[in-house]
Amino acid sequence: MYLFSLLLLAGVLIAVALFFYTIYKLLWYMVKIPERKGGLKAKIPYRIWLGFRNILFQGKLFKDLGGGVMHALMFWGFLAFASYSIDFFATGIDPSFRFFFSGPLEYAIFFSVDLFALIVAADVINAVVRRWVIRVKRYQGYNGFEAAFILFLVEALMISYLILSALRIDGYTHGVQGAIMENLPAWVTPISLAVSKIIPHMSESTALNLYWSLYGFHALIFLTFLVYIPTSKHLHIVAAPFNVLLAEDKPRGQLPQIDFEKETRFGATDLRDFSWKDYLDFYSCTECGRCTAACPANLTGKTLSPRDVIWDLRMALMEQGEELRKTGDKGVLKPTTGTTISEEDLWACTTCSACVEECPVMINHVDKIVNMRRSLVLNKGSAPKGILEVYGNLEAYGSPWTNDPSTRANWAEGLDVPDLSKNPEIKFDYLFWVGCSGSYDPRNQSISKAFVQILKEANVSFAILGSEERCNGDPARRSGNEYLAQTLTSANVETFKKFGVKKVVTICPHCFNTFKNDYAPFINLEVIHHTEFIDSLIKEGRIKVERKDMGRLTYHDSCYLARYNRVMDAPRNVIRNISDNFVEMEMNKTKGLCCGAGGARMWMEENVGTKISHMRIEQADKVGANTVVTACPYCMSMLDDARKVTNREEKMVVLDIAEVVASSMAHSKPKDS
Repeated sequence: MYLFSLLLLAGVLIAVALFFYTIYKLLWYMVKIPERKGGLKAKIPYRIWLGFRNILFQGKLFKDLGGGVMHALMFWGFLAFASYSIDFFATGIDPSFRFFFSGPLEYAIFFSVDLFALIVAADVINAVVRRWVIRVKRYQGYNGFEAAFILFLVEALMISYLILSALRIDGYTHGVQGAIMENLPAWVTPISLAVSKIIPHMSESTALNLYWSLYGFHALIFLTFLVYIPTSKHLHIVAAPFNVLLAEDKPRGQLPQIDFEKETRFGATDLRDFSWKDYLDFYSCTECGRCTAACPANLTGKTLSPRDVIWDLRMALMEQGEELRKTGDKGVLKPTTGTTISEEDLWACTTCSACVEECPVMINHVDKIVNMRRSLVLNKGSAPKGILEVYGNLEAYGSPWTNDPSTRANWAEGLDVPDLSKNPEIKFDYLFWVGCSGSYDPRNQSISKAFVQILKEANVSFAILGSEERCNGDPARRSGNEYLAQTLTSANVETFKKFGVKKVVTICPHCFNTFKNDYAPFINLEVIHHTEFIDSLIKEGRIKVERKDMGRLTYHDSCYLARYNRVMDAPRNVIRNISDNFVEMEMNKTKGLCCGAGGARMWMEENVGTKISHMRIEQADKVGANTVVTACPYCMSMLDDARKVTNREEKMVVLDIAEVVASSMAHSKPKDS
């Protein structure tokens, strides 16, 4: 059997060499790209926690229980068979090899291998049913043949293992070189023992012929996997653990900024403009479709698919990788922005981060989309008409609209609101940042007034900037005009320093996120959203609220509160202090459906498919809500308009949480707005 050992060894060496050569090329693509985002911080304890939670225990997968359990079992089975494969090939090459050492550890390992063989075999059948019988929507798309091929290999691996192990138990392989798990007691492998009971009796020569045929087939499957993995969608088996361990540790709401003094390329035009971490994201995509299944644009009939964005970029990298490897940052590559990824898809994104939230391997789709928007805006001056108008207004008026900046505080007339633009010497603890919508939009002005009423009731020391306030830059930054965003940021930082601002409270989640995360490198601010502030005022007894019959209430989570900044409990605490008739919509908290206005979509037409806001208001109607409570001026505008357009004015109202509280305070009545 010396020839057998040599052939097996040669097969293993060739497969391993091909595997590492392919991995080497993929790594080389990464190292040829200059890092454009800055390095990752170590944070070793954090990364160890990520490893246990999202790799070993597959934590993020269980958001979709059916698919999550299926994949987790497959993954744990893969780990078990990885250890078994060492024994399988090593004993085939050298019969004296023993896996670690005999005894309890060896028994435990092979007991788990045997058990997972049955579990994974059943899991494959479940996967086939989900993909091709039930036809779960998120599985539909690329690589149907590849998925079928991989599932066939996995099933064949499990079945061949069980038969090989059963033949060993029946004694047919005693003394045969390479026989798997030759010295294990039968009880250690109970599934194989059960299979051995149903294998018909056969002659020793027939059994050995069957054994060696299956052994060769079994070995071929293992080696095929090894060669095939780095060239297929199952590259994620290798890449995803590293992607999780190297996950970006910046706040999700903080976009990477461009250094306009040093960089000569703005945004992502082609593959050279993505970072090595972006490439690792591409390699790690499992093509599971969880991101697309959660995408509000895709749910409402737009062509945007976050999965396809990542996968198409990966395919472009596979196509152009050799050119990239040879020329690095100096070569000429095909553009990806506007071609591989269409402009229509890039502008359909609301930056809601539902895709990022759902991704089990921690891919950041949103940053890549915004980076490609930057290429369109900064290099080509290309953006939807409404966005180009917003840029002009931001430059001329300091807001997305054409309102005169001197009228920014007109909403506060008669409310005796301290205004720093009129009296810079005012002493205050909190700056109430009103925001553009709260200052100029008639519907959202009532939110500003209600919040002022709450602040006054609680005797909070506060002031506003009045005509000194300018847009925080969120619409510009999220739509790709990073230069304009940085200009607005610099102006606002100087204003904050001028007036000695230390604490900011705002009614707008977009302002909240921008100040908390995007401004953090430039100024140290304590930033509070008004839902958190109101919740603390109630808990401290600084305002008293009474129970009020407002029918059935539901709460719409703002993306930039819930997903980006984890503000979910405070608004619900406030609502439950006022009403016992509170019900959650089907999609809530980190799984909440976007209103459709984020990512500067507020100023773009939505002409394809169903309007996202219409789907959301329908979800509120489905749970019988009479009052939809919001905590964002954008959400208010979108949902209130959807309520009217869908003829729900008579049975439903949309109120901001500040309006709900102001109307329920025990010692004050809301002022007319």
